[in-house]
Amino acid sequence: MNKEVNIGITIKKIRNEKKMLLKDVAEKANISSSMLSQIEKGNANPSLNTLKTIAYVLEVPLFKFFIEPEHSKEEIIILKKENRKIITTKDVIYEMISPETTTNIEFMKMILTKKNAESSIQPIAHKGEEVALVMKGNVIITLEKASKEMKEGDSIHIPPLKPHKWTNLTNEEAIILFTVTPPEF
Repeated sequence: MNKEVNIGITIKKIRNEKKMLLKDVAEKANISSSMLSQIEKGNANPSLNTLKTIAYVLEVPLFKFFIEPEHSKEEIIILKKENRKIITTKDVIYEMISPETTTNIEFMKMILTKKNAESSIQPIAHKGEEVALVMKGNVIITLEKASKEMKEGDSIHIPPLKPHKWTNLTNEEAIILFTVTPPEF
């Protein structure tokens, strides 16, 4: 069951809660004010990289743009597989696995769909500390300027603010599970 999520309304709500002007957020995100306005109105579909940049400017994890209202902390929250939030780009699929979106940790699955698929063009840093596990395939993890091969079953710790990216080495999809604290995606 896929539910439509209005990312623009959420972006505007967060921006207003932080008392930030549209023009200031747009400038810091390196997009035009009219583009951000169109995104907030639901009239434009931003790229994943644009959403990542807006999230960074607003100092919220990217997944906040895709979540539904919060639940009571006393509830047992189970996220059914068919209700997971999925973000798809050309060669990468991100799947939010965390059932609770108000905690200080997030759990994600990333699928690099084909050979040479990359999580980003350049290594990207974020404030969160990350631990990742290669569930399937062989990948290259690039940390700043150093690269290391990782195989199925290998795990890695990525410190906060350490630029990194993932590259699939095989013709099969590569699956990486990762946790980030505090949530950044």
